[in-house]
Amino acid sequence: MAGYLFSNSLLMLERAMGYQWTKFNAISDNIVNAETPNYKAKYVTFEEALDASIRTSLRRTDRRASTVRDVIDRSRPVVHVAENESMRMDDNGVNVTDQETEATRTVYQMQYTMDAISSNLSLMRTLIRGQ
Repeated sequence: MAGYLFSNSLLMLERAMGYQWTKFNAISDNIVNAETPNYKAKYVTFEEALDASIRTSLRRTDRRASTVRDVIDRSRPVVHVAENESMRMDDNGVNVTDQETEATRTVYQMQYTMDAISSNLSLMRTLIRGQ
């Protein structure tokens, strides 16, 4: 029942934060393993999973089984391994400069997402209090 108090946008923000956290963990793994021979860099996608959930929902004949909330709820970040990329002669696939840049970008995205969640919850608190 409490799930219906939260909007689809708040659920989407929750999924976005999960994606960003997963992406940051993959980047951290990549940086830690930058000197490991044969290590292949990981990268995370989310938009493709969300798009696939939407397309699957649109193809269904039983439309009432899939609401926007269900589609968002089914979407999860996907971790991939860049098998065909090598940066060094020992077949390591990590470019540390790119990873550090992506880590910084991800931290900024996480901050923006946290600000949006905080703003959303603050608005809900104001509405509940009636002020």
